[in-house]
Amino acid sequence: MAVWMIAAGGLVDKAAIDNYSKTLSSPISAARRALIPSSVSLPFGDLYAWGFPDTPKGGNRKKIADIAIGDTCFFCTTDVAGKRTDWKNAYRWVARVSGKIDPEYFSSVSLAFWDSERFLPYLLEKPVPINLSFEEFSRLIDPSGAFYNRSPQGSTKLADPFKLAHLIGHYDSMDSWAENFIQTVLQGSKSFGKGDGKTTTGLPNRSSLEDRAAKFCSVEVRPEQASFRRKLFIAYNGRCVITGCSVVQALDAAHRRGSKWRDGQNDISDGLLMRKDLHALYDAGLLRISDDGYVHMVEGALEHYPELDGVQVACVGQVL
Repeated sequence: MAVWMIAAGGLVDKAAIDNYSKTLSSPISAARRALIPSSVSLPFGDLYAWGFPDTPKGGNRKKIADIAIGDTCFFCTTDVAGKRTDWKNAYRWVARVSGKIDPEYFSSVSLAFWDSERFLPYLLEKPVPINLSFEEFSRLIDPSGAFYNRSPQGSTKLADPFKLAHLIGHYDSMDSWAENFIQTVLQGSKSFGKGDGKTTTGLPNRSSLEDRAAKFCSVEVRPEQASFRRKLFIAYNGRCVITGCSVVQALDAAHRRGSKWRDGQNDISDGLLMRKDLHALYDAGLLRISDDGYVHMVEGALEHYPELDGVQVACVGQVL
């Protein structure tokens, strides 16, 4: 999974600033949801979203194709005071991508969300409020503060291995760092850099995901299954691939159809992290997942789980 810096408004784009309250700082209203075509599959519960401007040259079309479910987005906003180089802005929210919209519905969904057809929408988990200056964000990436210390020009995926070497050295991947950042913020940590000129990594420690994984693996299972459970838990960041549930006690390590633990098929590619009730339905054939990653609830389960029918899981493109 990747991490993105999202420029969500600025001096020449006041329309984006008007859109914050519509889909980013608060859930999408029932009135707006009612405008979305019925053929568009949406998750149950509160809905959040953002979108790339559909630019004339089409550059953001590549970005909307590239951004993936599970990616983390840091949203940079501004108060539009001063010139472009003097924006008094900061990162205000961080959120994971929870779903994507079929390109066929970009215009109609954009119109429903933001009263304009010019955005390329994607869905988000509930954004977590933060207040992170560019200097603080830069020092999270590297103690030197040499990288990513200015306003992102457009939306950018963090992908330069040289600039990210410090974080990857500590967390193995940007996704692990992002998960720990979010969990630390949710736990009310104040450990991030305060811009006082002192050298500080501002790195949330990795114990959160590791501790939760250890708790998940403490459930009594076959000896060879402990390793399988741990690998799946870490790979999916402790979240159900269908609902995003992160309650440790509610999760199971499910073997994909065709994979058998007795045959030693206990790699990450052999499993899915699922909520316990959905694991039971999956094993019973009442919940199916198509080759392109969509949930299909079979009759008998559909009436009890209608909100999950058609949901796109967080492992699209794999044969499930």
